[in-house]
Amino acid sequence: MTGYSSNSFKMRGERGREGGLHRIQEVELEDLELAKEYDVERTLGEGCFAKILLATHRKTNTSVVLKAIHTELSTIKDFYREFHYSYHLSPHPNILSSYPVAFKADGCFVFAQEYAPFGDLAGIVKAGGVPEESCKKVAQQLGSALEFLHSKQLVHRDIKLENILVFSGDLSKIKLCDFGETRKEGVLVSKVRCTWHPFLPPEVCEVVRNERFICRTGSDCWQVGIVLFVCLTGCPPWQSADITSDSDYSNFAKWQKRRTTKIPTQFKKFTPRLLRMFRRLMDHKPEKRAPITEICKYLKDSWLIDKPGNASPVERKDSTNLYINNEDDDEEEDAHHVVDESKTRLKKLLSSYGLETTIDQKAMTSRIWEWVLSCETTADTNLEGI
Repeated sequence: MTGYSSNSFKMRGERGREGGLHRIQEVELEDLELAKEYDVERTLGEGCFAKILLATHRKTNTSVVLKAIHTELSTIKDFYREFHYSYHLSPHPNILSSYPVAFKADGCFVFAQEYAPFGDLAGIVKAGGVPEESCKKVAQQLGSALEFLHSKQLVHRDIKLENILVFSGDLSKIKLCDFGETRKEGVLVSKVRCTWHPFLPPEVCEVVRNERFICRTGSDCWQVGIVLFVCLTGCPPWQSADITSDSDYSNFAKWQKRRTTKIPTQFKKFTPRLLRMFRRLMDHKPEKRAPITEICKYLKDSWLIDKPGNASPVERKDSTNLYINNEDDDEEEDAHHVVDESKTRLKKLLSSYGLETTIDQKAMTSRIWEWVLSCETTADTNLEGI
């Protein structure tokens, strides 16, 4: 397949896959006439900075996807970075495969990738979401891909349904794509351009325009939480993770910080175990969020309470999030916190009606014996009169 700037491009690219991942390779790109090399069948998608084309390479009769990034809207340095990460990360089974093919054509920087026959996850998730088991498949595979990224000290930064490609109708095969915003953990970054606002974590929402902030893996964990929520419900939990302007997020933040035991309305269909996962992945503070590997702990649990046998009546109560589980001390602490708070509220309610809120066991035993003895005395009197 043509498209290499030279033979050395291919050889250096293959060696680089085994070498330093953080050394962005820059080579001269060959300027090609796209129509002479490829038959473009159709446009699969078009975003702010790029268009995705399904094409057939004429000489090899190979079908590929070409990602064409407009040169006027992107720098050559940004292109090298995206192509570098896309290619070097693609050996993972849940990351889209990219080929060692890159060139310039028709005012665009172009590189080649594999074709996803079922499109992206946004086209699969409809109103009401997808079945729980399909969602768990997404969670497991997406978690695996991001665990691989994070182990390389990389942060994707743009996890959304459009960047998760589907290779099987039952979602048993998905792949993460689009590494245009991927950066090394700990570096200073700016806001992701042209992303869907409900997916932005609070620390990014709080950033003012042109302000820079530290890149953390916690932002990926947050966005995975949003992706899973949308997969299960068909819509995002809020429009913006801003406490001051979005009441839906404000209610979640109060519950997440345990300032209330009232489960946010949009989360009431979930079991206590899934609620715990969301609470852990979407902590308001990025440094306190659970790592992406945490997802594996919840894959065998039931996630939705409206399925027969998924949750007991006690687990369905809206006013509490009681789920006693000895998996770790943190879960026990969560349960005791909720129980204690519920008892306090009950005592206050009973006191307001003048009812006893404490019970003296000795006094109660004494009253019971008095009642029993009085019954015996009455019985004896009745017998004497017969």
